[in-house]
Amino acid sequence: MAIDIAWSIKIGYVDSPTDFTGRVMGMSISQPLGFMQPAPQKCTLTLNNYDGALTPGAGGTYSSVDWMTQAIFISATVNSTETAQVFHGIVNDFDIRDDGVRSTVTISCVDWLTIGARATYVSTVSVDSNAPFVARLAASVSAFATTQGYLALPLLGNSESRTQYGTTTPADTGEVAAGSVTMITKRNVNDALADVLTVREMAGVPSVIWPTIIEEATIAGPIVVTEYNHQTVGDTLSRNVDALTFPFVEKTPGAGEFPIESLDRGWHVERIVNVARITSAWTTNTAVAKDSTKIGGTGVNQFLVTESSINNDTDTQRMADNLVNRFGTPRFEARNIELSTATLADLDSTLKEEVAQLLDVRTGLWNVATVEYTPTGASTPVTDVSVIFGRRIDARPGRTTIALELLPAADYQSFVLDSDVLGVLDQNRLG
Repeated sequence: MAIDIAWSIKIGYVDSPTDFTGRVMGMSISQPLGFMQPAPQKCTLTLNNYDGALTPGAGGTYSSVDWMTQAIFISATVNSTETAQVFHGIVNDFDIRDDGVRSTVTISCVDWLTIGARATYVSTVSVDSNAPFVARLAASVSAFATTQGYLALPLLGNSESRTQYGTTTPADTGEVAAGSVTMITKRNVNDALADVLTVREMAGVPSVIWPTIIEEATIAGPIVVTEYNHQTVGDTLSRNVDALTFPFVEKTPGAGEFPIESLDRGWHVERIVNVARITSAWTTNTAVAKDSTKIGGTGVNQFLVTESSINNDTDTQRMADNLVNRFGTPRFEARNIELSTATLADLDSTLKEEVAQLLDVRTGLWNVATVEYTPTGASTPVTDVSVIFGRRIDARPGRTTIALELLPAADYQSFVLDSDVLGVLDQNRLG
């Protein structure tokens, strides 16, 4: 039996969204991961409105829907048994085209963190205690549901909403890679969350945060809330939850391997750092790290932070050294790979769980991908070890294309004991 992917697109409140799958003519999902800063995730759907049911004010089934208060829930079921949550977001635009004969609706959505990060703090918040990086980052994101006293995220049919960092379900655990650097929160009145994350919380710390799923949860007995989940990666970078390796092969895949439909290899130069200057907001001292040899090769590529929440000079210097040591060398490796349902269909059904994991927003991002190919003129294949840094999914009835953005795992992962992929001496970084 081959691999089959069935999509489900629902729009509405979190407890009982309406299934619009049959109306979807096409969709495009963009899910990049910003490094040391949040990155917006987006989705665009084109819906069939030939019956006029979606036309506002026209008397159809959905003519009175307030689309700007709705969420979108996109999932994929592989071979009828393995379900992946691919994208959850908030509707932020509704566009209708109607020539009197045919009508289509385009709905645009963004992730919940993009929505929540627009809000500003109404009071200055300064926490006078140290906390590990990932815990402090979660506290900053969660503050809107607790200390700020006003709502930053849609209720989606419930009386309360909150952000959630970590649950008892492994796939929902907020911390997927820990960090040893400690921080003290600094948030001032009128600061936007997006600015706090970029300028202070994530500034100078190799890190990633991304939104995952929106779900309903019961707290304090009978209180039902809309829960917004996220995952964070700290400066150790390698996952400690749901750590997976997805093997991709350019030609005929073997058992447990994914096919590659197209491959782009090239130099990773956009994130080179050979000079780092990080100033702590608390000690006001500046840590400087530089590599003169690498500067002599590519010129100065400086990373500058002026107000990091790192709370001591030792950690500040350690992070500056880390940035230069990790990201100072350009590498010629896989940058993008693409696969589609046309090639996935030929896989054995035993890979259905792995396909679902690749599609799921909780496990398909910031995990390792090995990319094997044979260069022109070469007699033996080459294998690049990468980390999935983002993806784009384009789907229409009968065909789905998945494009993955990759970064070198040698720089963007750390040593993992007993791992054949990330536990290689003289190749994987100890920290």
